[in-house]
Amino acid sequence: MSRPNVRDLVEKLSASHPLQTAGGNYKRDFISAVENVYPAKDVGKILQEKFSIPNDSKFSLDRYLQSAAELSVQNDLKRNPSVQNFEIDKQVNAPKDVDAYCETGSKKIALEVKCPEERKADPNTLGLAAVGRLPDFFEKAAILHSIFDTSSSWNKLETIQNRDNSMKDFLLSGNGKFSSVPLNDNLNILFVACGHFTDMTNWWQTLTGPNELFTELSYWPTDQFRLVDLVILSNLKYLHTEARQYNDWTLNNAFILPCINPNGRDTLKLDSIEIGLSVFNHHLFRFAKYQPVDDPILMMFKPGAYCLYNLNEPEFRRYFPTLRQVNARSERNKQT
Repeated sequence: MSRPNVRDLVEKLSASHPLQTAGGNYKRDFISAVENVYPAKDVGKILQEKFSIPNDSKFSLDRYLQSAAELSVQNDLKRNPSVQNFEIDKQVNAPKDVDAYCETGSKKIALEVKCPEERKADPNTLGLAAVGRLPDFFEKAAILHSIFDTSSSWNKLETIQNRDNSMKDFLLSGNGKFSSVPLNDNLNILFVACGHFTDMTNWWQTLTGPNELFTELSYWPTDQFRLVDLVILSNLKYLHTEARQYNDWTLNNAFILPCINPNGRDTLKLDSIEIGLSVFNHHLFRFAKYQPVDDPILMMFKPGAYCLYNLNEPEFRRYFPTLRQVNARSERNKQT
């Protein structure tokens, strides 16, 4: 069966579709990614279901971003010369399938992609959030709410829901899709597409904060997601929202931060992590060595501090092209 003309289908979209509003290279590279990844016989069906192409009358931005994150990861892996036996929707734990499967050297990589759906905050509201699961947080929050509610001079206060239940659901979903066969030459990855470094920091806290999922006192039984070897936090959602004009539907400009599951499989070997992660331009080891000027407050926000203070200017412009690092550099100069 011949492949549909993807360009013609895209050109039928309304002017409000992200591929039309971004235009230029973003649209061109999307077409290239589609032709590189999807089987010719399934292209038409996949484009309509995942991207609302060509009929975008029922377009969903959340669905689009989830599909865009999946395609970007798949396209990047398939283009990587060190990757062999690449597949999408492979059933490594039938009947469930993973978004991407590939091999590099002797290692087998199974990868599940998640792009969180999030409600936009009210710009006229002050947000109150906890880092981790703190005791009596909601009782203390209620006191602050009562103070704000009785004052007409302050903005409205809103308690922001902890994202850790969403991360827990991602981990459980991935765990159910990865193979339960006790192999020591495979690597199971949950890839999370986040916004820029502030958003990545919030998701990192769902793993490392007090009583969170990658700690000894996790609020959820860790054996229920032990097949997830590591979580990759990335700024891929940012690249498909705020920085489309700089995005080429790969991970070339994605900031990638792997977080190893400390309660994962006993059979996982260190070389599986090192070799498996070699297909990504990642910051695992450099981030581990980074200590944000011995400041315990900054340690709570380590990914953001790392991006602002430890990335050099070309790196920062590459990963976060719509943001400025000027203030961060000034602060760093004051400290040295």
